[in-house]
Amino acid sequence: MILSGSHEVTTAEDAVEALDVLRTEEIDLVTVDLNMPGMKGDELMRTVRAESPQTEIIIITGCGSIETAVAGIRHGVFDYLIKPFDVVQVTASVERALARRASRGRTLAFLEEVSRILGPDRDTHLSLDELEANTLAQERLRALLAEPVLQRGLAGPRDGGPSTLEFLEVLAETIETRELSMRGHAGRGAHAADLVAARLCLGREERDHVRMAAFLHDIGKVGATSDVLAGRVLPEAERLESIQTHPAMGERLLRPLGLSPTVTATVRHHHERFDGRGYPDGLAGEDIPLAARIIAIVDAFDAMTCERPYRAARTPQAAVEELRANARTQFDPNLVDIFCDLVATGALDTLEETSASTADGRSERALEGMRRRGAA
Repeated sequence: MILSGSHEVTTAEDAVEALDVLRTEEIDLVTVDLNMPGMKGDELMRTVRAESPQTEIIIITGCGSIETAVAGIRHGVFDYLIKPFDVVQVTASVERALARRASRGRTLAFLEEVSRILGPDRDTHLSLDELEANTLAQERLRALLAEPVLQRGLAGPRDGGPSTLEFLEVLAETIETRELSMRGHAGRGAHAADLVAARLCLGREERDHVRMAAFLHDIGKVGATSDVLAGRVLPEAERLESIQTHPAMGERLLRPLGLSPTVTATVRHHHERFDGRGYPDGLAGEDIPLAARIIAIVDAFDAMTCERPYRAARTPQAAVEELRANARTQFDPNLVDIFCDLVATGALDTLEETSASTADGRSERALEGMRRRGAA
C-alpha cells in the first residue's frame, strides 16, 4: 500500500515464493521480515545475496535485536527498520536504497569497461596508456565521481578533484562482487585503518586520505583474472604477474580521477614490505607512505581472519601472533603494536567494525535505535 503508488511491487507469501520471483524476474529491492514461516529471513538474505548480489535488501521486523541487526548488516542489507515503522521512514529508505543500486549499476558499467580495456587479449600497460591519454574518458570518470551516491556526500570536492566517501564505498563493494568471499573487505579495512590513524592523532584530512586509500587499495584487481581472485590454482608465474601488478595498476587507474596524490601513492605502495622486499618498488621502512604501512597491516589481518575458498579463517589471536612474528620484516613494528592493542581492547569487535563500515550509516542508526529501546 505504501510503495505501490510509485513503484511496481510484487508480494510473496513466504521465502520460497520470494525466491521463485527473484529467479524469474529482475527485482531491484527486497523488503523482508526475519520471523517467517518455513525459511527464515536470515536464510533468505543469504540466498538473495548469493544469487542476486545487486538486489538491495531492507529488513522490516518487530523482533529486532543487536545480534540480528549485525547478522543482517553482515549480509549487506541496506537498512534495518523496527516495527512499528513510520511511513515516511520506509519510503525514504527505499528511495535511498534504489539510488544506491542505480549508482552501483553505473559503477559496475565503468568497471566492466575498464575490465574490457584490460582484457587478456590486450597489453595491460598499453591499454592504461590509452586510458590516461583519453581526456573524454577522464571527464566521464570525473562526472561519475561528482555525483553523490545517495545525494548526500560525506566528503566534498578537494585536492583538485571531486570525491565522496560514499562513492568510494560503492566502488569498492562493486569490485568485491567479482568474488563474494571478499565482500566487505574494503569497508572493514577502511574502518580499522581509520582507528589506527585516530590513535596516531592524524588530522581529519589525513584520516580521510587513509580511509579513501583503504577503500580503493584493490581497485587494480579489475585487471586480475577471476581464477586468481577465486583462489584457483594457476601457473606460478601467471599468478604472480596477475596479483603483483595490481598496486601499480590501481594507481594508474586512479590517477585520472583527480584524487589526492597521497591516496594514489598509498594504493601503489600498500604491498611494500618494511624490509624492502615488497612490490612494486621495493621501498623500505619509513620511505613507504604511512597510510600504506597502515593498510598493509589491516589488509593482512582481515585476509587472515576471513574465510576464503582455498583456506579456513584464522582466529583474531592467531592473526595477531602472525602480525607480531612479521613485524620489522613485513610490517612496521610500531604500527603493529598499535593495531594489536586495538584488537586486544575490542575496538575491532564485529559489532563496532560492521556498523562503522556501511555506506549510509544504516547500521549505526539501527543499532542505536535498538539500544534506546533496550534490546538485548
